Amino acid sequence: MLLFDAQLFGSRITPDRPRVDFGDGVAESAEQTATTLDLLNRAGAVSTATKIKILNPTWADTAVQADVAAILAETGAAAPAPVGTFPLRPRVTAPRTTLGAAVQR
Repeated sequence: MLLFDAQLFGSRITPDRPRVDFGDGVAESAEQTATTLDLLNRAGAVSTATKIKILNPTWADTAVQADVAAILAETGAAAPAPVGTFPLRPRVTAPRTTLGAAVQR
């Protein structure tokens, strides 16, 4: 527009080419990040380490692991399994049918 002004109306302004700098992108708000992490946590689709990395992207891995250990200790999620418990395994049983009872009669 300044170039048109100089050519059409004799303005003494010497227009310069504008310099435009774009940022890295749109940053999520803290509320959006918290909502995303809450939904992922409810779905069981995110680890504690991943949540910490999302909240603190500049932390080193050692700091992340230390925070993970602290959180798991505080919440009791790092507690060992009680003595005498076994991993859950599906119990396979033969299907019950009434055909066998009818054949025996």
